[in-house]
Amino acid sequence: MDDLIHIGDKTLSRRRLQATIDEMLRLRSAGLSQQATAERFSVDRSFVSRLETLAELHKGGSIGLVGFPVANRDEVREVCERNGVDFVLLFSEAERQAYLNERSGMALLNEVLGTVARLRTLDHVVLVTSDHWFALASALLGREVAGLQLGSSPMTEDRAVDTAELEALLHSLQVGTAGQGTLGMR
Repeated sequence: MDDLIHIGDKTLSRRRLQATIDEMLRLRSAGLSQQATAERFSVDRSFVSRLETLAELHKGGSIGLVGFPVANRDEVREVCERNGVDFVLLFSEAERQAYLNERSGMALLNEVLGTVARLRTLDHVVLVTSDHWFALASALLGREVAGLQLGSSPMTEDRAVDTAELEALLHSLQVGTAGQGTLGMR
């Protein structure tokens, strides 16, 4: 059975291990200290710390990314997943047009306001789009946004994002040195 692991004379359960780790992380995210969590499971505090270190994607605040019109959405999404980005919204130009055309004015307004509200809960927002959207996003979010400019507005064709530059920007947000970059257009 795949659930059971034999190590010497011990038989271990993967499911039990996963359930225990899930509960430890749930308690930690609910605000319980490492020491209190360790005591609850009869382990050393350093075990809880090392467990968190093994699973850590990034330190620092939450990050959201909005990008359009992006040609290489799958690659950008992979970079976001690797770097622990909490919210990702990406559109190609065709997807962006379909999104706009498939909604009534009120439905579109409600969805856009919902997205803005979600972005306002995040510590950092990254835009990957044309120059026009940076000032507008800063005004809507009440703070400066970081990002990579794909070109000048209006843009009607997909542009590829330099994923190495995006990765560097995300890293700079995680360590507190972010700025705004400009991508070469492809």
